[in-house]
Amino acid sequence: MKYFMPYWEDWVHRDFDPIKDTYGSGGFKNALFAHEIFTPPPYDGILVSLGVFELKLRLIRVNGRPTIRGYKNIKEYLKLPSSFPVLGDCGAFTYVSSKEPQMEVPHAVELYSKLGFDYGISVDHICAETITVKEEDAEKFKFKDVKPVKGGKVKLLLSEEELEGRRQLSLKNAERFLKESMGAPFTPVGAAQGYSVETYVDSVKKLVKMGYRFVALGGLVPRPTEFIGRLLEALYREIDLSGIKVHLLGVLREELLPKMASCGIFSFDSASYFRKAWLKAKENYLGVDRKWYASIRVPDSSNPRLRKRLKGEHSGLKEREEKILKGLRDYDRGSLREVEALVEEVIAYDKLFYREEFKEEKYAELYLSLLKSKIWKECSCPVCRQLGIDVVIFRGSNRNKRRGFHNTKVFYETFVKSR
Repeated sequence: MKYFMPYWEDWVHRDFDPIKDTYGSGGFKNALFAHEIFTPPPYDGILVSLGVFELKLRLIRVNGRPTIRGYKNIKEYLKLPSSFPVLGDCGAFTYVSSKEPQMEVPHAVELYSKLGFDYGISVDHICAETITVKEEDAEKFKFKDVKPVKGGKVKLLLSEEELEGRRQLSLKNAERFLKESMGAPFTPVGAAQGYSVETYVDSVKKLVKMGYRFVALGGLVPRPTEFIGRLLEALYREIDLSGIKVHLLGVLREELLPKMASCGIFSFDSASYFRKAWLKAKENYLGVDRKWYASIRVPDSSNPRLRKRLKGEHSGLKEREEKILKGLRDYDRGSLREVEALVEEVIAYDKLFYREEFKEEKYAELYLSLLKSKIWKECSCPVCRQLGIDVVIFRGSNRNKRRGFHNTKVFYETFVKSR
């Protein structure tokens, strides 16, 4: 079973200096990817959504060919060897609240072909049970319930008829996609959508009958683990998957990994371990002991966005910030032994920028647990060796994303041992 890492412009600055909090100019030319930091890479392949380029970067055509930041090939852009697999999808989540997919089949085939993808997933439409749309657009959909939300929008609970329409549209696009990709330099992957175990299984059956030998199940991210487990069992029971590769889009539930392997799943993708580095409140750093630790929040006092959270005037912010960072690094070097007072300073400083309901005692306990463990010192990965204690400091994307790279590596090493 293979693990693919989803890519959303997740890179760090190559020359980042954690002590000075600086990095050089040059933008993307100064980019450093996880697969350049770790050898071997902490994933078996990369999943790239065309939505990243269509909605965020905007593909620029040169002599009629699409380019990404001036690169003509996805692997050149990602600084990957030619043998490293890249799987592309159409980014259905970016238009989930639209009536129809915002990408045409011929356009997807062209982009996969000309940008050098190894695999390309057909244009699908997620069978999302609820979507949020502008109030005036609600009449375009068939729904069972509607609730007003902020900004002149409404949340719709889509009817089964609407969901089935999305599933059939995905199958229709898959059939056309397979025909138009004949002779293309990439392997076509049929997107299977559904809104029940039965409809997912039916979609996979139809895709296999069309001639697909690689299918990807989408729309599973919000589904309960129990639902996905039943779906895996049904696929294994009702479909002969010998010779068929099955990919689960956006699914990483550790408790499901054994079942995924036993049911013959070929691959899956997820950025959950990466994004926990900054999206979770208390689980940001995955230690080599396989335990999660809270990273220590030391907000950048010069960040304009963070300064807006301050109430009233606060003098000496920079001095307090620098004192805390110095104290943490002194502790890392062994010149500071008692950290209780330092943790109190961290909490008092952090509280100025963050939530009104700030559970000081809980965070003090979490920070002390991390510091006393010195768990980052037990990791030999390049990120932890380069950053030292800065890898567990919650502060800016260069630290946070590097911590996410570390988390992904720790997960991947465990995954590789178990497969």
